[in-house]
Amino acid sequence: MEIHRITSLQNPKILAMRKLYKSRNRKASKEFLVEGVREVTRGLDAGFGIESIYFCPDIIEENTQAQIVHALAHEVRAYDLTKQVYEKLAYRDNTEGVIALFRKRIYVLDDLIQEEKAPLIVLLEGVEKPGNLGAVLRTADAVRASGVIVTGDKVDVWHPNVIRASQGGVFTLPVVHSSNEEVAEWANARGISVYAAALPAYSSLYEAPLTDGCVLAFGTEAEGLSDYWLENPEHCFTIPMKGAVDSLNVSVSVAVSLYEAVRQRGE
Repeated sequence: MEIHRITSLQNPKILAMRKLYKSRNRKASKEFLVEGVREVTRGLDAGFGIESIYFCPDIIEENTQAQIVHALAHEVRAYDLTKQVYEKLAYRDNTEGVIALFRKRIYVLDDLIQEEKAPLIVLLEGVEKPGNLGAVLRTADAVRASGVIVTGDKVDVWHPNVIRASQGGVFTLPVVHSSNEEVAEWANARGISVYAAALPAYSSLYEAPLTDGCVLAFGTEAEGLSDYWLENPEHCFTIPMKGAVDSLNVSVSVAVSLYEAVRQRGE
């Protein structure tokens, strides 16, 4: 594989890729940037298409770069960047010397159904913080959930902080962008129950039957779920809390709920 050298801060490739850090440009593009050895490696392992890759020999260890190059398809374009150029392109301060331009993979709701087990799906409505979405993806991967649904358009799964917080979990399970109405219709048609995390308490999480196919729906910390998901009180649950604080971070709430589903399923 031939590796080309980029030394100019005004190189058109570098300038074009920096535009992907803006939400509007990233959402309009078919590609997204991934930074970090672990994250890039997981993208390759998951079979995501890769457009080009950029190394900084002054930062990345030689054997690590060799391992990544070995895993690449021969037709992938590879570049070495000077440290100054690399730092201009990098989104993170504690960088590891590798950035890749991957092609997005678009999932649909039916991709969340697995033949071997009842679906266990997380729905996040109106999630705002990339770090929260990334943490949820990391937990969903840990329990081998069927996937994550995101409704609303406040944050997108290809945000650099989502990829970082998920530790590459964004590559390991389907993430579907949809609307509340589409999800409700889809779940009803396939016999999948939707359980909504809500306050005030209707019933305890530990009383919810989570052994069959289900979607666990969560809203933002500030506003919770919209009324759309609270119309059926029998499918609303709360996580019991004994202290003075009346809420958990949404990623923690998801983690507690997913592991309760895993416990009920005997996995």
